[in-house]
Amino acid sequence: MRPPEETGNEVPFSPPQDSLRGVTLVSDPVGPWRTLTTDVPYRGRRLRVHSDQVLNPSGARIGYDWVETDDQVRVAALVADRILVVEQHHYLVGPLLQLPGGRVEPNEEVLTSAKRELAEETGYRGGRWTSRGWLYPLPGLTKMRVHLWMVRNPRPGTPSLEPGEHDLRVHEIPIAEAAAAVAAGRVRCAPSAALILLAAGPR
Repeated sequence: MRPPEETGNEVPFSPPQDSLRGVTLVSDPVGPWRTLTTDVPYRGRRLRVHSDQVLNPSGARIGYDWVETDDQVRVAALVADRILVVEQHHYLVGPLLQLPGGRVEPNEEVLTSAKRELAEETGYRGGRWTSRGWLYPLPGLTKMRVHLWMVRNPRPGTPSLEPGEHDLRVHEIPIAEAAAAVAAGRVRCAPSAALILLAAGPR
């Protein structure tokens, strides 16, 4: 099932029902966990650390630390039969191959963030945009989501890199080669890997 093309409002991507093999997720948004107390011992520019006291599913009271931070976006930009992949050295993990993307700024629409990040990192603008849903990359540590977007036939232009991105390099590679890089373990950004495989799948 193809998700609808987007003009502004995000529609989460839903896989075909038969791909779930009969598995049904529990619909209760609260579930068996219960929050007793919460504290925020650290507030930084990019994140807040929460320290909660909770009842876990067994009924035991435990401490649970978690991180609140802004959502992110990743963009699969398709130019003919090629996809834009960026190569960048990250302070914490070193060099990565990944798709263009970054932070959703406060009070910014997710689609606006995706378009801004693509233009800043690659110079590409315009095209036909489609939401491919979102992922929780670290559900035990943070509620932060990574929103996945696909754009077809954007127009090239001049990038506007941030100071920490001046080592960033943009590659245009065949989609099949990008999918093979995922299978070979060369794309270690998990949302980028998932979105590349979606882009390589049936249209």
